[in-house]
Amino acid sequence: MSVARPNVSLLSSREPLSTLMMIRSRFTPLLAAWAISLSLFSPVAAQVLLNNASDVAKVTLLPGWRGDNGAHFAGLKFALAPGWKTYWRAPGDGGIPTRLDWSGSSNLDSVDIQWPIPEVFRQNGLRSIGYRGEFILPLAVQATASESPIIIDGRLDFGVCEEVCLPVSVDLYMSLPTDQRTPVVEIAAALRDHPMTAAQALVRRVECRVTYREGRARVDVEIDMPALDGQGEAMVIEAPNPKLWIGEPFVTRDGDTLRATAEMVSSSGTPFRLKLEKLRISIITTRTAVDIRGCP
Repeated sequence: MSVARPNVSLLSSREPLSTLMMIRSRFTPLLAAWAISLSLFSPVAAQVLLNNASDVAKVTLLPGWRGDNGAHFAGLKFALAPGWKTYWRAPGDGGIPTRLDWSGSSNLDSVDIQWPIPEVFRQNGLRSIGYRGEFILPLAVQATASESPIIIDGRLDFGVCEEVCLPVSVDLYMSLPTDQRTPVVEIAAALRDHPMTAAQALVRRVECRVTYREGRARVDVEIDMPALDGQGEAMVIEAPNPKLWIGEPFVTRDGDTLRATAEMVSSSGTPFRLKLEKLRISIITTRTAVDIRGCP
């Protein structure tokens, strides 16, 4: 998978609190030298321009509304050019992780991304998981002082891929209002587009067995649950250790029992132990998904 090298200039700007963001390139040794043109198109949006101003991605921060007890619901709205995609929290072997840094913000206690149901993509023998077209990542933001504005001053790093992949960085800068109390329709709709819980999916049993060998591990999973709506039950296994690589599980179904096997290895090559109760198992189809927390 190659990294495009657009032959464009780099511009930058910063607007007052009432406006939003800029997109700028960031140079990394791993991805060599490349640049992304930066330009403001509206008070709350910016676009990546590549190769003579062809649109690839547009990101908009939606200020949302303030709920009870300092909770604020905002959203990141993505609009991707046809054929381009970006990635879920677990991007798969062919994807680029999405990262958010809120360290410059004030009156901000926490931010929780409410990930909508993603799609499963396959290209060049690799599986990736993410989104295409237009979608919203809802943000559940908690204020430190519930009656004061939340000042967002952070950064979004994500990747967009077609035949080539581009890493993109977005500067986020906005004051989230305290006086907006009416829910925003498109954010509320995205909040409803989330995976089912294990109880909602009628999961009756989850069992995992782990075999260790020479710094690697194999985990065998059995789940008793009815078949989900849609096609292609794909499984994603996540562990709390970010240095642990987990391969795509091989999944089979026999009636109401789903079985899967996945290989795991530490990036350092050193031995490790899995905390099964901390595993997160997602099952994704073309229509829905289920989020299973822990493998007791």
